[in-house]
Amino acid sequence: MTPRGEGTAGRRMANPVERLADYIEAIGLVPAEDADAYRYASLPLCVIDAVFSIGVNYESTVATVARVCDRLGWPRLAPSRAARGACPQGLTNLLEAHAGLTAEEAAVEIYGNRQRTSSKSGILKAEAVRLFADALLTAGIDSFADITPDRMDLAEALILSLPGQRSGIAFDYFRMLAGDECFIKPDRMVLRFVATALDLAVEPNPRLSSVLVRLGARELACRGYDWTPRTLDYAIWVRQRGHGE
Repeated sequence: MTPRGEGTAGRRMANPVERLADYIEAIGLVPAEDADAYRYASLPLCVIDAVFSIGVNYESTVATVARVCDRLGWPRLAPSRAARGACPQGLTNLLEAHAGLTAEEAAVEIYGNRQRTSSKSGILKAEAVRLFADALLTAGIDSFADITPDRMDLAEALILSLPGQRSGIAFDYFRMLAGDECFIKPDRMVLRFVATALDLAVEPNPRLSSVLVRLGARELACRGYDWTPRTLDYAIWVRQRGHGE
């Protein structure tokens, strides 16, 4: 007779959240100093970064944001996250810059970047930024001061229906850049880290990775560590980048 709890029906699945938290403790991961992107002076720059950073080397996105600021005469960074919002530029101003330009013209004249949301059938990221900004304005969001939970919920519904935005990765990253601590950007760095931490043969999909890192941050907070999903996400990204991932 098989003792109770030792048969197939009695086995319990290993908790992946606890395993992830154990791994983070074991490697001694610590929070990284915030990137400049978390001090963008205006909300349009958060949209530009969120859209242009998907699927590319991040240095190209940094260069794109800097180019936009130079060409439009906008400040790039605020003194601190708390000091953001003092700059007058809003999404209305970004759309004004697009006015009268085709998507191709905007890509060249505003962004100096002709990347597309997908190499196969994607639209120009310049056009994706315009559509993203227009959706936010439809939801009542023009600047940092306009962000409320209800407006962000409506914005999410509008943006997930846009070309190239179905995964929601860019929108979640936009939320992070705009000040929300509860989201992560499940890019290839995060997927590889989670696969290593859990000893997986195949990288988990972005949705699962996002859930695991968010819950991992919560588990670590319960253990007394000062983590939020956003800060854990960035610390993972910095570590993976430093290891040449």
